[in-house]
Amino acid sequence: MGKYFGTDGYRGEANVDLTADDAFRVGKFLAYYFSEGGKKECRIVIGKDTRRSSYMFEYALSAGNYRRRCRCLSYARNNDAFCELYCPCRRLFPAVL
Repeated sequence: MGKYFGTDGYRGEANVDLTADDAFRVGKFLAYYFSEGGKKECRIVIGKDTRRSSYMFEYALSAGNYRRRCRCLSYARNNDAFCELYCPCRRLFPAVL
């Protein structure tokens, strides 16, 4: 998966390079990582932009998080700055689409 990670994160064309299955796996990994291997509760915030593919990736990422029993909050049309400011004060981990 090294070729998909750019300087700002996971990159590629929706349903060509990046599929819902990829987002599901990333969601499972994020939940595993932030819960420290399932040892503690975690909550992840998903912020997304207005592209149509964002919905597909949001749902797949959320499904991966729920699979690992991680709570997932979705805030539509929010960007990196929102997550950077909002998440630390609420003890949340950001995932921006």
